Amino acid sequence: MSLESIQNSISSVQRDIESLQNRLTAKARDEASKTDRIAQINRSINKSTSASSIESKQRDMLRLQEEIARIQHDKADLAKRIAEKTALLHRHQADFYKEQGREQKKFTDALERERRDQGHLQQYLLDRFRIGLHEPRRDTGMSSGPKPESDYDAFISHASEYKDDLVRPLAEELVKRGRSIWYDEFKLTVGDSLRRSIDKGLARSKFGIVVLSPSFFAKNWPQYELDGLVAKEVSGGKVILPIWHKVSKNEVMQYSPSLADKLALSTVTYTIQELAGKLVDVINQR
Repeated sequence: MSLESIQNSISSVQRDIESLQNRLTAKARDEASKTDRIAQINRSINKSTSASSIESKQRDMLRLQEEIARIQHDKADLAKRIAEKTALLHRHQADFYKEQGREQKKFTDALERERRDQGHLQQYLLDRFRIGLHEPRRDTGMSSGPKPESDYDAFISHASEYKDDLVRPLAEELVKRGRSIWYDEFKLTVGDSLRRSIDKGLARSKFGIVVLSPSFFAKNWPQYELDGLVAKEVSGGKVILPIWHKVSKNEVMQYSPSLADKLALSTVTYTIQELAGKLVDVINQR
């Protein structure tokens, strides 16, 4: 039985108990009223009361006593039903606590599995980086001069929806400024393994330029790349250089509080040329 259904049962029994207790209270008031009436009749009988009047008053008291007996029977029945309902309530509450404990254990187990999976993913990515650093690769980049095969200044992680208006022009501007950039359109050729190429690019890049956008949050590949950059940053200092594109701080916060805490560049504030200049300044510091 689910927590919700048990909670509904508890609420139903509690309403029943409240209704029975209200009826028991009303019966007690009625009994007290009739008892008071008998006492009043008794007090009204004195030496001057006629025999016929005494007989009438005695009939009234007998009737009231019979009514009090019925009320006491009803009170006993109500008390019994309240006790039964109370016992049922305690059983439902015990079931609720048991189910709550099971749900809490499921939640704790899920968190532990997620923690282990995240640890395995980070270890996998770190292993891929180490492998990538030692694998030979072909440099097909649009750089202004030869660069060591194992070194890119930056990897650009992005969603494909913003290639034309932002990512490609930014990558080209960075290349014009003498930076070696891993950008998929520069580096991938027909037949390349996408995952392996991304792993190598991540491993061989000093920085990861992450273009955070609504599409970025909704896609798997950008998040795979971001996981790799996070793992690299954990082991090697500042790596992630975020750019906000058509997103607010609140949206970034909902996706990743740690990313929202990083000082970011915004396409609302800077042109592509200005973004490139800011990024080159950071790259040149290493």
